[in-house]
Amino acid sequence: MSPLNLTYFEIFDVEINISIDLNDLDSKYLKLQSKFHPDKFVNASSIEKSMAVRISTHINDGYKTLKDLVSRVDYILKINNFIIDENKTFKNSKFLVEQMELTEIIKDSEKSKYDAIRMDIKNKISLLIIEMKNNLFNKDFDILHQNNSMIKFYKKNINQLSM
Repeated sequence: MSPLNLTYFEIFDVEINISIDLNDLDSKYLKLQSKFHPDKFVNASSIEKSMAVRISTHINDGYKTLKDLVSRVDYILKINNFIIDENKTFKNSKFLVEQMELTEIIKDSEKSKYDAIRMDIKNKISLLIIEMKNNLFNKDFDILHQNNSMIKFYKKNINQLSM
């Protein structure tokens, strides 16, 4: 079967999960690219060259998607036919208040406090990942999507600390 007909998880032969072994993903990516990279098809027909480009691009897209937690979860939702409504606003008011407070804390803090703030945010993300694994196991895609949205906010907070 052509890799173009497989999910990204199938291409890389990894279980559909919130957390994956990134070293294993890297290794499988290199192995797949060494097999399907267009440079391997320099002397092939134009059809074979075109297929190599398409497959290589699909592998690259899959690698980028699976390597990033937020993208991976969005993809899990997609392959489970969960429709993400971009017009729907995030409604967890407790979390939104926490975000406003966190933004103020970051803005008002000295750079010497950034590492502690970053660790606190990473701990919150770790707790969310545990919850997200349960969401996936229970096929509770609405909450999985909400938790993934929270991680997006936390990543923005971490980026604020890098400026």
